[in-house]
Amino acid sequence: MTSLSKLDFRVNETWLPTTECELIKNQSPSIYQQVSSKTRDIRVEHKKALRPEGVESSTIKQDYSKELSEEIYSLFKASDEQNFEDGMETEFSKKLICLIKEYADEAIEIITGIIIYERVNAEVATEALRWLGNIDHAPSYRFRLWLLERSLSCSKARIRDGAILGLSSLNDPHAISYLKLAIEQEKCTELRKDMEQVLAQLESIS
Repeated sequence: MTSLSKLDFRVNETWLPTTECELIKNQSPSIYQQVSSKTRDIRVEHKKALRPEGVESSTIKQDYSKELSEEIYSLFKASDEQNFEDGMETEFSKKLICLIKEYADEAIEIITGIIIYERVNAEVATEALRWLGNIDHAPSYRFRLWLLERSLSCSKARIRDGAILGLSSLNDPHAISYLKLAIEQEKCTELRKDMEQVLAQLESIS
């Protein structure tokens, strides 16, 4: 069976292989140049994902600022060497929360491009996903949930682990189908057990 991390993603009615992550990694360091077009694709996919339930975020913009992109990317990169402890706030998490509360889906779009295309240290991406499940911010809720569900397909186990933790905190049964698929494809025994635990948690409230 094909590993979940090898699955392609539907973007603009074409298949975008995960090997494009490697192409992005070899490009110049400007996050706006590297990720802006990919993030616009992510925006389209996110809106399509919400459409069956009749929900689309009014805060999603056609373009987002280069300045915000650079600010968020710099925040992630500056935290490469930081040691994170479970549940402990850091300057990274505080700033991340402030940016999401100020810019809502615009910030999540940029964060999505950074995490999905693996532009930063996996530990930092994992910490971001943990907090995406803990933030109390209704306007960005649906997009945060979508990113956590999608991150179950990332190639790095640490990022998938962050997605599991975020989904556990968010505690939304909507993620059940995504977790079932991820469990079927997960090769890491420990992660699969964690996914099964979160699945049981969500099924108990559905």
